[in-house]
Amino acid sequence: MKTNKKNLLLIALLAFSVVVSACGSGNNGSKEHGASGESSADSNKETKAAPVTMTVQFPKADNLAGIEIINKRLDRFQEQYPNVTLKKNDWQYSPDEIGIKMAAHQAPSFFRVPATEGKVLLEHQWLTDLTPFLANYEHANDFNEKLASPFMIDGKMHAIPANGYIMAVMINKKLFEEKNVPLPTPDWTWDDFYAAAKATADPAKGIAGFAMMAKGNEGGWNWTNFLYSAGGTTQVVADGKVSSAFNSEAGVKAMEFMKQLRWEGNALPQNWALNYGDVYNLFKQGRAAMVLGDRIEDAINNGGMKKEELIILPIPSMEKGGDHTGVLGGNYDVINPQEPAETQQMAFNYVTFDLFKDSGLDELKLVLEDRKAKGQVYMYGAPAYYKPDSEYGKKVEELVNQYPDNVFRYDPEVTQLMKGVPEPSYNGQESYAELTNVLQEVFSNKDADVKALLAAAAKKIDEEVLSKVVIK
Repeated sequence: MKTNKKNLLLIALLAFSVVVSACGSGNNGSKEHGASGESSADSNKETKAAPVTMTVQFPKADNLAGIEIINKRLDRFQEQYPNVTLKKNDWQYSPDEIGIKMAAHQAPSFFRVPATEGKVLLEHQWLTDLTPFLANYEHANDFNEKLASPFMIDGKMHAIPANGYIMAVMINKKLFEEKNVPLPTPDWTWDDFYAAAKATADPAKGIAGFAMMAKGNEGGWNWTNFLYSAGGTTQVVADGKVSSAFNSEAGVKAMEFMKQLRWEGNALPQNWALNYGDVYNLFKQGRAAMVLGDRIEDAINNGGMKKEELIILPIPSMEKGGDHTGVLGGNYDVINPQEPAETQQMAFNYVTFDLFKDSGLDELKLVLEDRKAKGQVYMYGAPAYYKPDSEYGKKVEELVNQYPDNVFRYDPEVTQLMKGVPEPSYNGQESYAELTNVLQEVFSNKDADVKALLAAAAKKIDEEVLSKVVIK
């Protein structure tokens, strides 16, 4: 999925844990600021004794809110570490630019990257192994393994999860009740999904049982969830080359399932060529029983829906007892390996500066109070950077429990079942676009040869795009 679109969703859903928490206090008396975990005066004096220069990734000039937040964070960080000289750099990660930046030694001391970039960065040696910094970091074992997994390489953590998601299914219970269709359970399968989509669809009224994205790159992004739940993958790397793998048996099954939903179940919208915004607008209008995603806050706070009308379920497993696997995406903070060791240490201190802090709880309380005053909801329980059973996770839960009327909760069984697989590591957007073309042909032609279409798409991507990828 395109990073900028998904970031809008992630900021709305996970802001307190990543960005807005920067508005709170930066020191709650704990030992969280350095890899040593020490908070004694002697340790601080020792840290301050060595001058360090660090380049900070800074928002673009038109992001006024982001600039205000980061400036406040820099002030608090500077107060804690007066020995550090901070330089601002508004470069934002781009796969097309990272090589140039690293070759010129112009990349910031740390930078935020999408989940797809782990393999590329590691193979070019543009990732820093965080093991030395995590060795004595008191929250090293409190990170959510599911979200950390895209940058867990050979058992070592190479990035700090900033925000993330594992794709889920959002359901309008009201449409199920109107058609007397039983609600599916968290351990549902493709058969259950198909039956529900077919039964809740009402074409005469313009209501779809399932609305998915089938326009632009979003179509391939949505479909990949079913590829993953069928046990497939998008790409493979062998003998120093990258090649497509979505034209596998699993890929054929996943695309045939789309064909079944369209032509046998008549479960899709009559106008199925929908983009990201179209799908969620359709859902908010009560014209789709199921969509991929978890935009609960938008549906309730902006769409006028009621939280009692909505549930979230994991991506259905292909067969009973199988994995509920969806696309894992999001953004991660990595440390520039070209920097000196002392700068890398400070970069680690910076990217973890507001994590696991009471300042995050303070900011969450402000959000909850604001939602309460406006009669709005806050979504809680989706995978976050911290483990739910960590000390910080328990504090978050305790605070959220004080606002029962203004919180939409993920079912714990759902989050337990959710399994995430990262997006394609190489030229993912090109693959998504080509898969959307396949999807559109399948939705347009009931006699479409799925296997041949996927084979042709893989051949095109391999020859025109992936053959140019250089793995070092």
